[in-house]
Amino acid sequence: MKRSVPDPPSNAPETDAPLRDRSALYRAIDFYLTGEQPSAPDELRFYNVSDDVSFEDTQLYVADLLRCASVTAYQCGDQLKGAERAMVFSVWHLLEIAKAMTDRSIDCLGMKQG
Repeated sequence: MKRSVPDPPSNAPETDAPLRDRSALYRAIDFYLTGEQPSAPDELRFYNVSDDVSFEDTQLYVADLLRCASVTAYQCGDQLKGAERAMVFSVWHLLEIAKAMTDRSIDCLGMKQG
């Protein structure tokens, strides 16, 4: 005979549930005892930067990333029409502003070292 209602879910605990609860508990204790919000652990980041990277190298890398993003946005926007085109080109414009500011900070850094 078929049942019209499926069996209820089992009460078996998930294998990682206690670890997740313990992590939340530790974050709550840290927050309430120290008054500071704990930072996200490094292993949850998408991209980690080595501590050996200098400020100047970081700025140069950011400038290259912004240049690539700007070119990508421009190429994508070139294929569109109407409001979609305007939106992509507004993103391109913001990337160009960010690139100009990064380039200026690199120039200022060079003046200080020189």
